[in-house]
Amino acid sequence: MCNRVATPDEDEINGYFDRIDTNMHDLVKIDQYEPHYHITAFTRPFLPFVANKDPLHVTNAMWKFVPENATMEAYAKYDTCNAKAEEVFEKRTFKDYILPKRGLVVLKGFFEGQEQADGKSQPFYIYPKEGGLLTLGCVYSDWVDKSTGEVIRTFAVLTTAANELMAEIHNKKKRMPVIIPPDRREWWMAPRTRNELQEYFVPYPDGYLAAHKVTRNMYKRGYDADTPEILQPIS
Repeated sequence: MCNRVATPDEDEINGYFDRIDTNMHDLVKIDQYEPHYHITAFTRPFLPFVANKDPLHVTNAMWKFVPENATMEAYAKYDTCNAKAEEVFEKRTFKDYILPKRGLVVLKGFFEGQEQADGKSQPFYIYPKEGGLLTLGCVYSDWVDKSTGEVIRTFAVLTTAANELMAEIHNKKKRMPVIIPPDRREWWMAPRTRNELQEYFVPYPDGYLAAHKVTRNMYKRGYDADTPEILQPIS
């Protein structure tokens, strides 16, 4: 789940730092990146990301978690764009990272499919009901490409059981991403114990997110879904 997203443009992403003290704005750094109306994790895109080690910097991170000492080839066959919160403290891939390396991917919203009676999937676009940026809890790694020596930040979106809205939409697996609303971002970035995180890894309360149906064309091969029209509601 959660493998299709929309990202903010450069003007919108400045809103991430609205809660920062104005005296600190000279410390805020936002890297240039390419915004998307629709992008999938399968292309290993670089998305706007804030790491707990550098919370005043929106950088670019690759949406596919790869442990620091692993090779990309070793993880090519594994789907590590998401990480189940219920397993993250035990799973070998993530267990050494969840406490020291947590971050936020900064989005406008995400897409999820609802299975229909005919077996086809109806996509929905999901976003904050009151507007603003959507931030999802992530675990990350500063992976080193041994062939070039380049350090690349990689991440996985944490997922948990669905709330009522998301269970209705994601009606097959009934999962949702771990939501970190604006008033919890500083909490998320601060050092936390395993117990504190596990208590937070529950379905986010209904009322924060809204959703509407979007065109099934986004699933068609060759269809350009990275356009404003993909966000438009359909009946």
